[in-house]
Amino acid sequence: MIQAKLQSFTIYESALMRTTSTLIDTPDAILLIDPTWLPEEIATIRRDIELNRNDRPLYVIFTHHHFDHIIGAYGFKDATTIASQAFVDADSSDQLDEIREFYEQHYIDRPIQKPEIDIVVQPNQTLQLGAVPVTFISTPGHDATHLSILIESMNLLVCGDYGSNIEPPFIEHDPSAYLETLQTLQTIIYEHEIQWFVPGHGDLCDNRSKMIERLSAGEEYILALPENRHWSPMWPEHSFFDRVHERNRKMVEQKETDRRSRQQDY
Repeated sequence: MIQAKLQSFTIYESALMRTTSTLIDTPDAILLIDPTWLPEEIATIRRDIELNRNDRPLYVIFTHHHFDHIIGAYGFKDATTIASQAFVDADSSDQLDEIREFYEQHYIDRPIQKPEIDIVVQPNQTLQLGAVPVTFISTPGHDATHLSILIESMNLLVCGDYGSNIEPPFIEHDPSAYLETLQTLQTIIYEHEIQWFVPGHGDLCDNRSKMIERLSAGEEYILALPENRHWSPMWPEHSFFDRVHERNRKMVEQKETDRRSRQQDY
């Protein structure tokens, strides 16, 4: 379904995990970030692109290589694809297995492949896509391949799997890097006067104070690991998040153990 439609961009929301895909319309190019999930949802995005494309080039940008953010790539084979070097280098076999398992469970027959990347961006690189400068910000922590996308002319920040109002942090790479990323995103919000903040799961935010509130909730949660459980009231509680929380806690404990071990080696 369409979560939000503005003059310059549209946010599509999947029925699964409230995952978002962002379609950005510029005078001479179309940008799609993270096409996801179900075949009908991918077909709707594709239809909307073609209805208004008028021979403009299509760029598909992947914030990171997790399966729920690359699953719909098959629907845009004519696009120029963009991702980080880490995305290209990453072993994504586990992510493809996740897609395969999901498709088999639900009798879905669609291609399963990691997207080949045409343009590999460096951290904090700005590309001119048509007439619009697009900045790709390295934002590791959730995942090592992760990028956030800043379009300053639109005051738009698409931050992938950060800043959700419906789920806690999923720390699948490094808790310290995650905290640094949250601070980076807060700085960007103020320095670039962000008006539109798009998370990979959950609701578009158009209030700067609430953007900071979301990111700060993530900081407080991570800093409280593993000693106790700090839980923002904006996140629901259910068994799935209990498992996520336990995984996060073990990740923080392991990183601390590794740090102490390195200190002893010196």
